[in-house]
Amino acid sequence: MDQQIITFKPVEPARMPVSVGRNGDLKTGGVSIQPIGREVWLQAISSKGSAARCVVALPADPDVLREMAAVLLMAAEDIQVGQEKAAA
Repeated sequence: MDQQIITFKPVEPARMPVSVGRNGDLKTGGVSIQPIGREVWLQAISSKGSAARCVVALPADPDVLREMAAVLLMAAEDIQVGQEKAAA
């Protein structure tokens, strides 16, 4: 797998997620996912499109990555249910 960049839906700057990097806080407009040897790196992409000076290194272990994906899917479902209830 090559590096993949996921860009977040545009929102007003005050509502953008904030990541903490080497040089402080940054408004986050996306995330880069890149396999590097025996690791998979997650790196915040700033609102201006540049890579942040911080990396989260995950083991290149299919079981760990699948477990993380499952947890993210559960979070997405919970958020969607909450949004649907709020809209009703």
